[in-house]
Amino acid sequence: MTTDDPHPRRAARAARRARSRTRTALLLLVVLLGLTLDLPATAPVRATATSRTVVQEKNVVRTVVGLGDSVPAGSACDCDPYVSLVGGALATRQGTGVATENLAAAGLTTRGLLDQLDDDATRRTLLAADLTIITIGANDFDSDTVTDDDCGPGNGLACYHDDLVRLRANMDAILARVRALQPRRGTRVLVTGYWNVFMDGAVARAEGAAYVTNSDGLTRAVNATLAASANAAGARYVDLYTPFKNGGDDTALLAEDGDHPAATGHRLIAREVLSAILR
Repeated sequence: MTTDDPHPRRAARAARRARSRTRTALLLLVVLLGLTLDLPATAPVRATATSRTVVQEKNVVRTVVGLGDSVPAGSACDCDPYVSLVGGALATRQGTGVATENLAAAGLTTRGLLDQLDDDATRRTLLAADLTIITIGANDFDSDTVTDDDCGPGNGLACYHDDLVRLRANMDAILARVRALQPRRGTRVLVTGYWNVFMDGAVARAEGAAYVTNSDGLTRAVNATLAASANAAGARYVDLYTPFKNGGDDTALLAEDGDHPAATGHRLIAREVLSAILR
């Protein structure tokens, strides 16, 4: 006597239906447990998305302010100075409007910048700044004595000792005032160094070996002072000495006076500043 089901296909369908009902019941149970226990699996996803939105909003730059001497002012170069280039590049990258306020002035010293920071119009401009870029310090030093024996690195830059001390004190005061005017979270301050505080490239070489050696030694000391002041104030220092010297001769990056950046030099500075911002 056989026990086989006379309708095997019907039995198979019934078995599949039973398994499907079991799976559905299990899935429903999992969902109900998740809702009841408020499982943490979804919490980090919501937090991450929220954090990312906040970071993107905080990093948006709407106003760039340039402070300093003839370098950010664009002297001796019939071109857009690096402050404007940075503002334009940020606008393109962000897809937003970026206002650029360039308050730099040829011949300005650190003492002169401190006086400028007392001006009400300057203070109002800095209050609105998301990014402030400062290039200052070269005019604090006298190039007429650079070839003197006691003005070289071999003698510890003795003739410039007092000027370097004043540079540090003035830079500390400048950064303190700028920071005090920008209490909002997310504001950034960048301080650039120099490729040379005096003339460089072919024009400098025409002045003789002592000029080249001593001006280079002073530039390194000035850059170290600027970097130390920036780091102490929580600002970012942007090295320009290394990229300008990268090819060994920066003549092509300089205007005809051998002192100020040409259009190529301003584009290089803008790239270095943007790189620092992105870091």
